[in-house]
Amino acid sequence: MNIAHNLLDDLTGIGATIERAGDRLILRAGPTAIPATLVSRIRRAKRELMAALVARKDSGALRTDDDHRREKEIAAPLQSEDRTFRHRPFEDFVVQWLNQHPAPSAPGHCAWCGSPESAGARVVPFGTEPWTHTWLHPECWPDWHRARRIEATSVLARMGIVPPVGKATR
Repeated sequence: MNIAHNLLDDLTGIGATIERAGDRLILRAGPTAIPATLVSRIRRAKRELMAALVARKDSGALRTDDDHRREKEIAAPLQSEDRTFRHRPFEDFVVQWLNQHPAPSAPGHCAWCGSPESAGARVVPFGTEPWTHTWLHPECWPDWHRARRIEATSVLARMGIVPPVGKATR
């Protein structure tokens, strides 16, 4: 990951930004144009950059306007005095957040372990809509899903949505 972090530092140094959009990277120049050599290095390290951007986003270090908008949409019902939302099970909020924040990945590699698909290790799509599929080895799904639930619980907690005392999430 050092290559990815070095590239991210280089981009920050020139005021440029990079974000993940599905299986693509979007580069935006700042006040200085992005040198062709840097763009070339970014292309060669795309997989490492994608993983680093996911890790930053998971840690809350990289927040987008879209993330903030979606979080407000989820939290809005809590801010009303409607009884149905005050008694809504925490699990509903977790499921809603997961549905609104899919983690699509490119086919051919496991999004969890990063290993490529092979004859002995199939990578299959998880998700309900083709554009939201996360490609994983079936045996990687439980750990990936557990990490996604932890991510959802963490984001919800930052919005003030927490499970009732004494109630753990699955």
